[in-house]
Amino acid sequence: MDGSPVQVPGDWWGDVLRTVTDGDRRVVVEDAAGHRFVLVSEARYRALEEAERGQGLTRPGVTLTAREREILQMIADGCPGSVVAERLGLAPNTVAQHLASVRRKYGVRSSAAAATAARRDGFLD
Repeated sequence: MDGSPVQVPGDWWGDVLRTVTDGDRRVVVEDAAGHRFVLVSEARYRALEEAERGQGLTRPGVTLTAREREILQMIADGCPGSVVAERLGLAPNTVAQHLASVRRKYGVRSSAAAATAARRDGFLD
């Protein structure tokens, strides 16, 4: 993509904006490269932000794999990553990648914060 604007029919944006502002509707736009963009009303966006703030560290729709849960549980129980790797027969880098994935899913910077969020979501004991 060269960044040049895409020309669309003049009434297209009006239709899109009317659709978004009609109640709780959203519009998904996909570009030629397959990137998807979701348009929602300002009120809906604010409600989503508020819901996320009200849930603390949890994020709606976060799912963890069995291996992510297993590794995160061991970390939450106080095992260092190197011990987790040894006990599970994994490379230390593999353990680190699983933890990075969990942190990314929850949008947090530490594995401790990820463990707190996962515990709230019922993934950990």
